[in-house]
Amino acid sequence: MRKRFPAMILALALCIGLAVPVQAATVSDTAGQNLTRMEQKIYKALEDAILAVTAGNGTSTEVNVPITRQDATWTAQELSLSKIDNDNVEDPLNDVIGKSMDKVFRCLKVNRPFEMFWVGNNYNWTWWQEHTDSQVWLTSLTCSIDVIESYRGGSKTTVDPAKIAQAKSVVKTAESIVAANAGKSNYEKLAAYRDEICARNTYNNDANNALLKDEYAYGDPWQLIYVFDDDPSTNALCEGYAKAFKYLCDLSDFDGDVTCYIAEGYGGDERHMWNVVRMEDGKFYLADITYSDNSQIGKDSVFMVNASGNGERYVVSAGSREYTYTYLEDQEGLFTDGFLPISSTPYTPGTNPPTPDPQFTDVPAWCSGAVDWAVEQNITDGKGGGRFAPGDQCTNAEILTFLWRAAGKPASSAPLPADITGKNISYAETALRWAAERGMADQGIDPLALCTRGSAMIYIWKAFDEIGADGADVFIDVPAESETLFGAVYFALACGITNGYANADGTFSFRPDKVCTRGEIVTFLHRAYVPEASLVSDF
Repeated sequence: MRKRFPAMILALALCIGLAVPVQAATVSDTAGQNLTRMEQKIYKALEDAILAVTAGNGTSTEVNVPITRQDATWTAQELSLSKIDNDNVEDPLNDVIGKSMDKVFRCLKVNRPFEMFWVGNNYNWTWWQEHTDSQVWLTSLTCSIDVIESYRGGSKTTVDPAKIAQAKSVVKTAESIVAANAGKSNYEKLAAYRDEICARNTYNNDANNALLKDEYAYGDPWQLIYVFDDDPSTNALCEGYAKAFKYLCDLSDFDGDVTCYIAEGYGGDERHMWNVVRMEDGKFYLADITYSDNSQIGKDSVFMVNASGNGERYVVSAGSREYTYTYLEDQEGLFTDGFLPISSTPYTPGTNPPTPDPQFTDVPAWCSGAVDWAVEQNITDGKGGGRFAPGDQCTNAEILTFLWRAAGKPASSAPLPADITGKNISYAETALRWAAERGMADQGIDPLALCTRGSAMIYIWKAFDEIGADGADVFIDVPAESETLFGAVYFALACGITNGYANADGTFSFRPDKVCTRGEIVTFLHRAYVPEASLVSDF
């Protein structure tokens, strides 16, 4: 079954601005940390094509995504269908794929602003599926990005290599700006970049006036190029200022952990794009280079100050003026669980040393990579006092919660599978609902009971839609008669999630009745969700 669907990328405009406070939990340097397994594969395939085009090593934006059944399977319930058939599956399936494409494209836009200077306003996908009455899965997925007409080659998904070569000249200009300021402090570099961008560009009022009448009137991805092309007749809106600032920051070597982000939303009541910068003190500050050029902020500070607010809306000030910034809803979850935070205290160069990341003192080598991954992905954290506690035994609620987080925290309105009255497991309620929906947990489950290795493997197998795996009868303690356990363990063996324990007599055991520990479960999940994770140890 085939379906092709285009999606519009809303053009960016200039605006007014204002926004402020709060500190984040864990904030990633790049967008996309919460993408699902399928979305990660789409992201990687498109990113590779984008980088190849910009480097002059390719011209086509169309890619075949290496999708597998375990990456892209949905139940009838997840598609709000009572039964799947050829007549009813296309629209709901296309809807979920479209939402994934939207997420992927948002991440690419903020992570690769320079490399996507040739991108037009549409992206497309074509898919084929197979299904039963209760499940549907993709058998192929092809994605493409439309090229803006002025950069287009022989078709709307091919790029003219001559235009790419012309645009690449701005790289040398940007690199020379960074090199000229290499010996300065972090803040001095940012101030120099702000001044350089403002000196090179004049705000494009004509384009902004057109946008005020029609928000689709301007979608020119050349804006970042215009800032550096030394042509006074080419000028940008806020998008060009923000992307140019990030581009210079991305080319720079800073002292400590300094990261520049692109943010989209509203400045006042007009569409706007600005920057958020995490400085070496670990705090986040709002920079609006567009307003600096309009002399609305002045040259006294790179950052807006006196931030108040939280979540998606902030109020900040520059001199005697206040500005309001509101993130677009689709900015939520790009880099952190919510929106990028803004510090309520002003930045003071040379002070506020960063708080070091917590270091666990009890993590052995065999699970250290998995623990780092699990903490980075917000799957689990330590237990205080520098302890991760890899040997602590896990309950059903804990392991199902870890698995739910690894799966991307899918929403579920299914009934809870067990009575949790008086049990302190509110953190696990959505995970338990999801587990019930996926057939992992029945009404007899005890969320606080210790979870065995066998049960943990069954949970993982069901999360991957009970994919079958051929293999010999390897483990002496996993009999074929135990069909569910046998299917789960041999799926895990085939996928490199486990290889069991070697016995002295040359046989192998899985030890399904052994209680699963924190170190073991994060290692199993790491191997399941990061296929290149190696089997460092036997268990």
